[in-house]
Amino acid sequence: MWQSRLFYLCSIIFMFYLVQRTEAQITAPWEVDALKAIKGKLIDPQGRLNSWNRGDPCMGNWSYVHCYNETASDGYLHVLELQLLKLNLSGSLSAELGRLSHMQIMDFMWNNISGSIPKEVGNITSLKLLIF
Repeated sequence: MWQSRLFYLCSIIFMFYLVQRTEAQITAPWEVDALKAIKGKLIDPQGRLNSWNRGDPCMGNWSYVHCYNETASDGYLHVLELQLLKLNLSGSLSAELGRLSHMQIMDFMWNNISGSIPKEVGNITSLKLLIF
């Protein structure tokens, strides 16, 4: 009898743990997809963006990605800045930059990125500084 109660109690504790884990702060999924698309269009010969292959951008401390410290009204963390200056990157900028809708600063200075700035960047109303 006590074993079934113990099992029941452990099950409740485990379920509570799972609920807490799923409510943990994470980066907005569409922003994670956008960052991966951005990386996919860049050539990174020194592997400086390798941290972009694992974990969550805001919780996993992706290199050169800075996030808000608290969740927005939608329950997600959002990317605040991309500081990709002087990384010897080449390639081009992805239109998915426009999906980083909470972005304030984008710095791509002193790289070898070619092409134009995607028109979708104009949709980011919070953008205060763009350096290319």
